[in-house]
Amino acid sequence: MDDLFKKLNTLIKVSVADALGEDILPGKPRRARLDPHKLGKDVDREIDTLRTRINDALAYEDELRQQVNALEAEVARWDQQADSDVQAGNDANARYAVEQMQRAQQRLAMAQADLRDHQSVTQELIQRVNMLDAAVADARRAEAEAQPAPPPENAESKSGPVLSDVLRDAREKITQMGDLIASKSEVMTGETVGQQAADVADDQAVEDDLAARRQRLSK
Repeated sequence: MDDLFKKLNTLIKVSVADALGEDILPGKPRRARLDPHKLGKDVDREIDTLRTRINDALAYEDELRQQVNALEAEVARWDQQADSDVQAGNDANARYAVEQMQRAQQRLAMAQADLRDHQSVTQELIQRVNMLDAAVADARRAEAEAQPAPPPENAESKSGPVLSDVLRDAREKITQMGDLIASKSEVMTGETVGQQAADVADDQAVEDDLAARRQRLSK
């Protein structure tokens, strides 16, 4: 899913830069105001669609945060179980609990990294759409203040692509990507991902953990 939003960011950057005839990287001033004749009649609907994608990204961020919370709880459960088994003198169960805790910690680290990465992507997406919205508003304001002028006979050939068309093309590409990612996700279940992410626990790390627990709990 993160790949989907990253590709959406890239498509917006490149496609809208083509329509604006400039680089729209955050922090860089616009070199020229967008030509009102290049907006297209469906530009508002296309921007609304991008806002919907932002809502999707925020919803997915909530899912990632829930995964992090669940893994944190799992780590805590195995940690407590390991202490209980050490206190009971059940070394085999304690070793198993520590192994499971370490594997959960690995998955937790991956989930936390995914969450941080997704938060960064989402904020960038929000910023780009806000910049696009502002560019459209500026163009309309300038058009309202200027003397009425007929649009060029061939706006696309003389002034570059129409913005609404550019956004529609980007949206269609993203939809295709989303379908592809969804089909791959159906094949790889959460359990399979967890199994792939969880390497065999480090035997020495397990023994070091058990030794530290015995020392701490014996006091």
